[in-house]
Amino acid sequence: MSMTGQRAIAGFRAWRVRRVRAGACVLRVMACVFAVVVWPAHGAPTTLPAFHGGGSLVGVAEAIAAPPMVVRWTYKPEEADRGSIEGSPVIAGNTVYVADGKGVLHAIDLQSGRSRWKYRTEDSFATTPLVVEGRVFLGDLAGLFHAVSAETGQKLWTVDTESSIHASANAAGPGVLLANDGAELICLSAADGKTIWKAQGGDRINSAPAIANGLAYFSGCDAQLRAMDVEKGRELFSVDLGALVPGSPAIVGDRMVVGTDGGRVLCVSTATRQRLWTYEAIENEMMVYASPAIAEGVVVIGARDRQVHAIDLESGKRAWVFRTRGEVDASPVISAGRVYAASKDKNLYVLDLKSGRLLWQFGAGRAILASPAISRGVLVVADSAGTVYCLEPK
Repeated sequence: MSMTGQRAIAGFRAWRVRRVRAGACVLRVMACVFAVVVWPAHGAPTTLPAFHGGGSLVGVAEAIAAPPMVVRWTYKPEEADRGSIEGSPVIAGNTVYVADGKGVLHAIDLQSGRSRWKYRTEDSFATTPLVVEGRVFLGDLAGLFHAVSAETGQKLWTVDTESSIHASANAAGPGVLLANDGAELICLSAADGKTIWKAQGGDRINSAPAIANGLAYFSGCDAQLRAMDVEKGRELFSVDLGALVPGSPAIVGDRMVVGTDGGRVLCVSTATRQRLWTYEAIENEMMVYASPAIAEGVVVIGARDRQVHAIDLESGKRAWVFRTRGEVDASPVISAGRVYAASKDKNLYVLDLKSGRLLWQFGAGRAILASPAISRGVLVVADSAGTVYCLEPK
């Protein structure tokens, strides 16, 4: 291992010691493979500018006022810079970061909706940016992983992983964790992109890793859930999920929930590695492409049966179902007892978490493929035409 890698691991070990001494139960700082999750008194985790809030990927955002909402601004890049947006936007400070299929990472002023800068690549982005300590991290479909200055949009470094990257990154300590279509699990130094460790899965990985209790959980097209030690990059165990997994797992306590092909949602104990329940009420066994969000004992997930499903976390029984007019590939987000779920029918739906009752909806110009971002009192969502909308409570 290089001296850089040794220093990175030493830094990570020191960080873990500080974490224990501070008495943190479950932390969440973004940067090698587990993100630190801080659970406030009201029970919702602090979110980070990353896919589904980073860390354990429960998809719970900070509280936002109830709808109705109005459009604060609409961002439409010039035609040459407009590509379909498959990765979610994120809000960091006073800036929205979103990447598109034309290979452009956009930084948008949160107040005005004006472009702050654009970072251009030669290939496409299909991932959600990760923002940590003034740096934006994301991979492209050519296999390049990029680190960009969040302030200026200047390239800091790139690493060629030699295989397309569909998976969004997650992080903790001194590194950034990513996966690619070559089934490689990679931990890079956030500072300079040097490899801290690398491991091999069985087939391509399109989802972000969920991170909890010092482990990173990967799932992919080999139908395996792999638990990796975040310090050494060693696989500790794997669980056969029975079908390929397009989305990311979400973890609450010792329960890991994930959707699969074949129309199933599974709950697995991370302690015993046993399956606790299987939800099979997806119509026509359609794929569950989205990742689950979990809050207040309720799992919410979209599926390609054009429905949003709510499942009791304890029993695995159906709580409610909400039908849309399009496939629901976007992962839902939960905030203040409300579910924000987008569909390919061009609508963003706001639903009551406990009952599934429709509270409000917003119509975009095109299909919505990615999760909304909620922070600083606003909601930001993007559509497949490359348009970004900022909504605020009326």
